[in-house]
Amino acid sequence: MPIGTGTKLGQYEVQDFIGQGAMGLVYRAYHVQLERTGAVKVLQGIAPDPDTTARFRHEAQAIAQMRHPNIVNVYDFGEHDGVPYMIIEYVPGGSLANRLSEGRLDTATTLKYLRGIAAGLDHAHGLGIVHRDVKPANVLLEKDDTPVLADFGLAKLLQGSSLKSMTGVTTGTPAYMAPEQVTGTKVGPAADRYALATIAYEMLTGVIPFDGEGLMELLYAHVHREPTPPSARNKALGPRVDAVIMRGLAKDPAARWDSCTAMVDALTAALTNRPDPALARTVMMPPVTSAAPHVAPTAATAVSAPSYVDTEAPSDPMAVAFPSPPPPVIKKKKSRKGLIAVAAIVIVLLLIIGVAGLLALRPAPALSLSPSTVAVGDSVTVTASHLPANQRGEIRLNSTLQTFPFRADSNGNVSQSIAVPQDEGIGDHTIQVCWNSTCRITAILHVIEPVALVTPSPSTTPSPTPEASPSPTPATTPTPTQPPSVTVERISQNNGFSFVLHYAGGGSWSIYVYDLNLGRNNFAGTASVPSGNTSYPQRFNTPAGVMATHKAYVTACHTISGRCYSSSTVTVTLT
Repeated sequence: MPIGTGTKLGQYEVQDFIGQGAMGLVYRAYHVQLERTGAVKVLQGIAPDPDTTARFRHEAQAIAQMRHPNIVNVYDFGEHDGVPYMIIEYVPGGSLANRLSEGRLDTATTLKYLRGIAAGLDHAHGLGIVHRDVKPANVLLEKDDTPVLADFGLAKLLQGSSLKSMTGVTTGTPAYMAPEQVTGTKVGPAADRYALATIAYEMLTGVIPFDGEGLMELLYAHVHREPTPPSARNKALGPRVDAVIMRGLAKDPAARWDSCTAMVDALTAALTNRPDPALARTVMMPPVTSAAPHVAPTAATAVSAPSYVDTEAPSDPMAVAFPSPPPPVIKKKKSRKGLIAVAAIVIVLLLIIGVAGLLALRPAPALSLSPSTVAVGDSVTVTASHLPANQRGEIRLNSTLQTFPFRADSNGNVSQSIAVPQDEGIGDHTIQVCWNSTCRITAILHVIEPVALVTPSPSTTPSPTPEASPSPTPATTPTPTQPPSVTVERISQNNGFSFVLHYAGGGSWSIYVYDLNLGRNNFAGTASVPSGNTSYPQRFNTPAGVMATHKAYVTACHTISGRCYSSSTVTVTLT
């Protein structure tokens, strides 16, 4: 719903239209008495019902109470023609997304931005507020280049639509969403820390962790796949940086960093080759002779603690020795250090030889296909052995690239069935097993056309006695294998939707509804399809992030193979 120029919203007068985002429309407004410019966010994604309005006021009050240099101030909030709006601080310096589009940032600027974002998030988390949609577009830059977080808590407000249930709702931007947001489980501060680690990954490498993925594959990757280490994309980064970022992107929220600032501190130390921030150098003072004058200690001036300790910086405090008599000459005894050093070198060499021998004796990874010749639409079992224990990776089917994630067992074995797509070309295709960004073993799969059985015709030779010569029974032509598909006739915001999964072949499937107008995917639930079922119907409640009058479609993703199939687009109705 557009707002005209000159409209009064509280003490602010709307001046002009700025733009439109997933949350709604944005206008520039002016407070005459305070001579202050603000930005008006009209939250069109929130349904105007009494329950949602009350929820909006409660959340807006909590957001407005936050005061921090790295969080955009909220000046006012209210409703206009039943639609909620917020008036926030106007930040004219653009966003971090704009800066990243200009190219990769230098290390100092990267750490400056990350530290500011981390400080704002930790402050909000201390007040019990979770952002839920941390991304470069929501990080605005002041005139002095200070990063400030915008849209705090608005993703949560979108959950307050007219649906009564508040569970199973996916909110956020797919590229930066934590696994628990994708699956619709409980979301806490750890989700914001995952998003911050994703931004750090992007700032350091120039790409997001799961770059080049489709929407559904991207969501699947957040939950089931490990990202490529940053150093594999930017050779200037080392294993210490990998360790910091990969901990921030852990699937388990409890395994991530305890705070955003802790992650940035560790990343700073890793990028600048500093020691751990908790370590400090101990300086020993030489003995002072009795002839030296006594010097009273000078009171230290209170300063903020540094983010790391520079063990080589010339600004470190140094101990100055007072003059003292020369020490007596002590006759050195013969040292055994040389002998010990030689023995240590011999031991190290023996260890290296032993490890190399063990590696040489270890069997090489092996790969087999069963069967090695299949028709399009059939399945093939991929068996690999002698992989690292519990190794995660992916199986790649070429020529048209198809990927299937896997995890080896404790003995390094993998056995997984994959389906050959109907559109896969006839001929020889390579299947590769890849982990740690490298494809290490390969096998050839022969793909042929489906073989159709010929239906025998009844005999045309007349029999002497009709009663004694029954007609042969024609053989039944087998139904050709069909690719999985999804059909949905309608989606109702209030009354849910029914979908049918055809030729799924069984297994567990995750069901999503994608709102095209908002550009947001919403988790609806799971479907357990019996094995061999060719037409499986099930009904779901429509997720709260899907709005009436919007265009939407339903997608089903297999929880093991990660393959996804979508319905045609329909217009969402209210009832």
